[in-house]
Amino acid sequence: MDVCDGGTISGGSSSITFTNSHTTQFTINTPTNVNTGTDMPGWPATAPVVPAAHNGTAGSKVVQLSVNAQSNNTYEYTTTPACPQGTNPRIVVS
Repeated sequence: MDVCDGGTISGGSSSITFTNSHTTQFTINTPTNVNTGTDMPGWPATAPVVPAAHNGTAGSKVVQLSVNAQSNNTYEYTTTPACPQGTNPRIVVS
């Protein structure tokens, strides 16, 4: 999923692949459940960094979850620096 747009993953997923078509690298801050305010279970303690695009090739980062994603949850996250669209991306677990 695009680091600044968010997207959908399947319940039971043990990892999330983020891509980055921007020329800036982004650090993904811990996603928070939009309904409960709790952090996403299994998210790594060290904030993952998605590399910037280089020579027309998008950067990519696989984030391993220590707990499989649970269906029917939506998590919102921020990036450092902030993504340009001005709204926080979301991870939807189907």
